[in-house]
Amino acid sequence: MTLLALISVLGTLIVVLAIRLLAQSGNRRERPVVTVDEYAKAREALDAVFVETAMVQRIFSVEDAEFVAHSGTPDVTRSFLKERKKLALQWFRGTRKQVAQLMDLHLRLAGYTHDPSPGFELRLTAKYLIFVAVSNIVLLLVWVLGPFKATRSISYAIRAAGSFCTTFSVRLERVNPTRLSSGRESLVH
Repeated sequence: MTLLALISVLGTLIVVLAIRLLAQSGNRRERPVVTVDEYAKAREALDAVFVETAMVQRIFSVEDAEFVAHSGTPDVTRSFLKERKKLALQWFRGTRKQVAQLMDLHLRLAGYTHDPSPGFELRLTAKYLIFVAVSNIVLLLVWVLGPFKATRSISYAIRAAGSFCTTFSVRLERVNPTRLSSGRESLVH
């Protein structure tokens, strides 16, 4: 029953995002143009998520927690766990914000591609929704249990973020850069 509810919610979210995409493509004149600068910033944000994801896997290494637990005093252990929890929450919030910005840019970039593909749009939207759902659950688990008791969930969320970013990088590769605005044109209008 829970699986059916989850599938229903995900299906509804995909339909809502698809409707939003269609509405945005119908209102091209009202939609803000995508600038070359935004395109470059998206590439930087994408690279940052990949780098941070690799670092986060190391930050939440269970071996570190075990070493501190066996070698440190209770105060050191408490401080270590508190700091790592803070880092985990900060990373998830920052990554969620970056991924949301990438998704927003993706919706605006849909009209700038060489070869638009509804299947690709749905796949990227599904990966985004999976990341959002997983990251919300993981945020709750990290907040309640701490980062070292939620390591499997953190690993899954890291993989979900990586999967979204890998698919989004395909979006950036498919963009026709000659159709992007230089930024000066949007200042004139």
